[in-house]
Amino acid sequence: MLEYRHAAEYHTLGLALIAVGILGAGGFLFREKDVLIAALVVYVSMLFTAMQAKTSYRLQGAEVTATQFPAIYQIFEELRQRLHAPPTRVFVIRQQVWRAHAYGLSAPYVIVLPSVLIDALELEELRYVLGQALGHICFGHTRVGLLIGGEESALPAVLSWVATVRDLIFAAYWRAATTSDDRAGILACGDVVKAIRVQLKISVGANQLGEVRAEALFEQADKVSRGFSRLQAMLFRWGTPIPPLIQRLEAMVKWAGLPPKPGA
Repeated sequence: MLEYRHAAEYHTLGLALIAVGILGAGGFLFREKDVLIAALVVYVSMLFTAMQAKTSYRLQGAEVTATQFPAIYQIFEELRQRLHAPPTRVFVIRQQVWRAHAYGLSAPYVIVLPSVLIDALELEELRYVLGQALGHICFGHTRVGLLIGGEESALPAVLSWVATVRDLIFAAYWRAATTSDDRAGILACGDVVKAIRVQLKISVGANQLGEVRAEALFEQADKVSRGFSRLQAMLFRWGTPIPPLIQRLEAMVKWAGLPPKPGA
């Protein structure tokens, strides 16, 4: 599956690491020792918290096994073997988060499956979500996320600037990584149309899906790609680690080789 990795991952990660190196060197050059020490302390704190995440969720959630959530377990094990993923454990937990999370530096990895997703999606639609999470593991994103202090960091307001700067630096990498994960999700469910349907459910709402029209989405994408809106969209995209929905769907369609025809 590794050949399906987004080509931009490596160079965006390399550029981000170079930027971190330049900031560190600048701190030494201008003798901003207090800032460097504060950043280092915060990084160690974030790293420690991220390392505890896997254990934390194993204590809080109900594990997906052959006897608990057997239908989900069967689908997951089939996908794990088909995608050649390492040993991984899945836990169901009550969270109002609309995506599965994957954690771990080494096997067994952990996938957290929020109950809100199970409630909103059909059983077969979970293939896409589980495929995304397995892609996150197989592509090494969980290891990168851990080594940079955790993908999500809860810090006191006075120290949040460190995580904010870090997230801006690595935003391009995470956008490329998300695209790779989406490809893994498409492979897992075997149908890009089904994958797009699930992504729309997650992004717009399961009950609202019937109101969404493909031609309206393409018209929306066309408007955003013109004039000053295009510049605004680029600036917005530059600062977020998750690709905007319209561009995300476009990337899925393009990768799958489907013509973007209204009404498709």
